[in-house]
Amino acid sequence: MRTSLTLAILCAIMLAFAAGPSGAQSPQSYPYCRFDTSLGATSCYYTSREQCGSLCIPNPSYAGPSSTAMASVRNGRNRRARH
Repeated sequence: MRTSLTLAILCAIMLAFAAGPSGAQSPQSYPYCRFDTSLGATSCYYTSREQCGSLCIPNPSYAGPSSTAMASVRNGRNRRARH
């Protein structure tokens, strides 16, 4: 009985670690946000300006790959960071 309980607990622990992280991503994973003027809120789940439309703004907390990191946005154009 005790061996069965120990085995069951070990299997449960192994399954918990084998599941891995989910595919959900945070808003910091996306480069663009849509600004809702009526609420003053942003929704940052867009990968292109075309997806979020005319109310699209650069995501200020975008944490993308360092090779495509935006240093600043001026006149609607992204500028790459200087190294």
